[in-house]
Amino acid sequence: MAIDLQTLFNNPYLNQWRLFFIGSAIISLSTLLTMVQIELSSAEAISYMIKYTVRWAVPFLFLVFMASSLQVVRPSLFSRWLAKNRKFLGLCFASAMAWQGLFILWLANMHSHYYAEEVYNLSDTIEGVGGYFFLLAMIFTSFKFGRSLLTVKQWRNLHKAGIYYLWAYAWSVYWYELYYYGTLDPIDYVFYWVGFGAWGVRMLAWNKKEQKNRSIRSRLN
Repeated sequence: MAIDLQTLFNNPYLNQWRLFFIGSAIISLSTLLTMVQIELSSAEAISYMIKYTVRWAVPFLFLVFMASSLQVVRPSLFSRWLAKNRKFLGLCFASAMAWQGLFILWLANMHSHYYAEEVYNLSDTIEGVGGYFFLLAMIFTSFKFGRSLLTVKQWRNLHKAGIYYLWAYAWSVYWYELYYYGTLDPIDYVFYWVGFGAWGVRMLAWNKKEQKNRSIRSRLN
């Protein structure tokens, strides 16, 4: 039986706020079930939950990162759906990062010695705080009350810088693990290459736009 893709991508449960509520509910339910299954009294278990929630967050981040570019490179029902729901997929990413932030604070407060000895790194902390700063700013300005405080150019610059920063920070973690530590799990290899592919899509879109602009300029001249 053939699947009607247009009907699928127009399904109200796969679009806008319903997509966000379902996505964040799945993330939260999965996180809670995992918390029940492991012993969270140990620092190692909480550290595991930090990594677990990141693995939920990263796919949403990469989808958002390439959403508008995929529409340029290969227009399709999927790319149009992705571009239309970029904001809500971004909010799903934010919900997973909220869980991560909770576990980081939990670890830092309840197991401060372990956090200081095994987790804390000044440069990583600065980069992580920068990521949360961009994320919060992007969430705030994704709604009318926040967007109204910025000009169109300021809004675009903020969201462009933010999405590149978040992508670079997430992807660089897997890059360091792959080339310096060699401790990646199989799923982390997938995230590394998907993240690289998402960047490639953006580069292809940029190149396609540049070619179009050069063609326009040459005709005008």
